[in-house]
Amino acid sequence: MIDLKKLLSKAQIVANKKKITTLYWDKNICGFVERQNKEGTLPQYSQEQVNEMLASGIVTVGEDGLPKVVPMPELTDEEKEAQRQAQYEQRVSQLIREKYSADKEFAILRQQLTKIEEYQEYYAYCEECKTKAKTELQ
Repeated sequence: MIDLKKLLSKAQIVANKKKITTLYWDKNICGFVERQNKEGTLPQYSQEQVNEMLASGIVTVGEDGLPKVVPMPELTDEEKEAQRQAQYEQRVSQLIREKYSADKEFAILRQQLTKIEEYQEYYAYCEECKTKAKTELQ
């Protein structure tokens, strides 16, 4: 059985190499290869064609031996919400890191009872980051 995740990952790695302008479809491995096609037996695809196929879905082998794009399955509402939540949390973290390193943040949190003003400034900044992330991701 073909592991589509590994296949897609391998195809993307090959397709993302800048120096390669032509790739060949090898039905035996169900993927794109960069090797030379001396026998002329492998179908040839441009970098743009490969990128378009990979962006459209999962590339697998068709009945005719040529690449076939299987559209990515639609995400469920729960999966979409989980994806949005993960993007939001990642963006909040990025914004906080623009001002505070992880070490600085831990220090502020450890000393929140002794350095109250510094903690309040940090807390207000974090709330601003959350608001900004929500606005950006809407």
